[in-house]
Amino acid sequence: MKSKPLVRALLAASFSTTLAATAVSTGATPSVADTAESSATAHWQSMGPDTSGGRLAFTAAAPARLYVLTNAGNSVYRSDDHGATWGAPGWLGPRDSSGRRLAADPGNPDMVWVAATAPGTELGSVLRSQDGGKTFQVVLSSPTDITDVVVSPTGRQLFAAGSAGVWESLDHGTHWALLPGSPGHVQRLALNGERLFAGTTTSLYVIADALTHPQEARKLPLPASVYVQHLSARGGVVVADQSPDGSAVISTDDGGSWDTLSGPWGTDYVVFSALTANGEIQVETLQPAADATTARRNMWISSDRGRTWTARPNAVTALDLYEDLGSFPDRPDQQVVTGPAGTFSTYNSVRYRRMGVPAAEVDALAVSDHTLFAGTSVDSYSSRAVLSKGLPAGFQNWGWNGRSPDTLGNAIGALAVVPGQGMIRARMALCPDSCIALERSSDGGATWQPLNSVFVDGATRSMAIDPHDPSHLYVGAYGLASGLYTSRDGGRTLQKNFIPGLQGVRSVAIDPRADGSLWIGDVSGLYLSKDSGASAVQVLSGDVERVAVDPQDPDHIVVAGKNMLKVSHDGGASFSDAVGPAADYDDAAFAPDGTVFAASADGMGVTGQGVVRSVDGGAHFADATTDLPDRDVRSILVSPDGEWLFAGTGGSGVYRIALNRLGG
Repeated sequence: MKSKPLVRALLAASFSTTLAATAVSTGATPSVADTAESSATAHWQSMGPDTSGGRLAFTAAAPARLYVLTNAGNSVYRSDDHGATWGAPGWLGPRDSSGRRLAADPGNPDMVWVAATAPGTELGSVLRSQDGGKTFQVVLSSPTDITDVVVSPTGRQLFAAGSAGVWESLDHGTHWALLPGSPGHVQRLALNGERLFAGTTTSLYVIADALTHPQEARKLPLPASVYVQHLSARGGVVVADQSPDGSAVISTDDGGSWDTLSGPWGTDYVVFSALTANGEIQVETLQPAADATTARRNMWISSDRGRTWTARPNAVTALDLYEDLGSFPDRPDQQVVTGPAGTFSTYNSVRYRRMGVPAAEVDALAVSDHTLFAGTSVDSYSSRAVLSKGLPAGFQNWGWNGRSPDTLGNAIGALAVVPGQGMIRARMALCPDSCIALERSSDGGATWQPLNSVFVDGATRSMAIDPHDPSHLYVGAYGLASGLYTSRDGGRTLQKNFIPGLQGVRSVAIDPRADGSLWIGDVSGLYLSKDSGASAVQVLSGDVERVAVDPQDPDHIVVAGKNMLKVSHDGGASFSDAVGPAADYDDAAFAPDGTVFAASADGMGVTGQGVVRSVDGGAHFADATTDLPDRDVRSILVSPDGEWLFAGTGGSGVYRIALNRLGG
């Protein structure tokens, strides 16, 4: 048995132990008549992929509507067609907002509330939207955290919870007051008829007559103290589980008496519990193995208030770790469940369909063999369809292979094309600190095979392959182990080169003017190596995030970085500052006609500026963001045919825009 700290780490983010195959979309191109691309005006289109989960909210006033507060906690997505398509994200405000839970008005489908806590400061708030999740305004502020919000069946009365206690609003959230006698340090709320259950860091309480004359909170007689992680109440059944030791409790008489929730899982930890719309109890369990490389996990379902249980192991394969569960009001037998890598629907907890949401952080983009690859914070995804014309309005599904990717150690920092041989991705694994694993796909991203049997230290967002000798590969590293790794055998082994001055390599780019010539972008400046990375000379100072070399003219180089956009037309002998919006830039790319694009991402206390464009070789840049809903752009790519510009964002996936409609 592993120690409790390790067990808790596994419980906090359970992971699969087999390498999940990447989702691939290869379906036939839709008819142009079915598309939303016929307008002559340039618009950014959300391309997905549907790879994110979060917290759920439904409303009886619009039975097909679903709100999802994303895992990042800073935006809310809405679907009005049972999850078939998703609109643009509604941002909670500052990009570092951290929403915890949300609730939707059962009578007004456009009103939704979010309980949020600002990271670092622990300042709490309730935010309200009255336009269907498009915009949010703060309606309650607290000097301490706010962790949950629930709404009454009328929609008029709300309850919010946090360290200060339980708040009540009687006017749709406009005014709030703390309930006298409510417990402190409340983590979760559940409303069942007139009884409001409050789960704290030590116990469970009930507030009787909550909707009429709220009584002082009464501590419930639990078998042991609990730090409530999940709490559900429906039809007289109340279920709660806790994170410290993975135990769970159940009451079948509306909180009057309590027992330990037990079943065939024995001493395995309960990591999730919930009640479905049809009254089933669902419990996910986990017991780490002795070597912490495998885990015995399962999903259990009871239709008789916990007396008997049925195993549903496919649920764990599909989702890895359950986060939330609910149902559309007009489809009570269909469950909508969320996990770290998606939002899914199922009727039987055996077969699942991924339905959303497109809220991925996309740090790398590449094209190989008419397929777009996107490296995200949870896996890599690939699609041929997104490079085609005639996509239907709302296209965001890149396909799914029925398995969720690893929750831990599966962020993709870089992608590199192996000419004629597929794609290599750099995955930031756990060893237990950050380390780099290289994997190769030769089937369009359907499967990935490991290359380097010995992972190397560090994190990465850059990789380059010599087009004349694909066995020669470079990986830039930053973090605890900064520097440049080189490989002479296609990535099977990596050798670290110790180059004086390097403090964190963020970009590597082949200099095609001479064999062994390489540009290295570091947080300390731009370097040029002429001996395959054995040594390098500093050319520029400053925090460099990306070096882009014009494929038509190797003397034409653009350098993007923190408050930096520079251009050279003489192979790096001299650089001039570009004229354009002052911002921190993360990426740059050339179009076949020489147009230059740069991407600006959010930073520490800095808001991204989106996409800028230069039509004079990089001398002047102007805003090209237009109607892009997310200005936190991490990666940018021009399709090889010059047809599309793709933007990978920090919280809403991939977008594209037709270059021939972008204007002059």
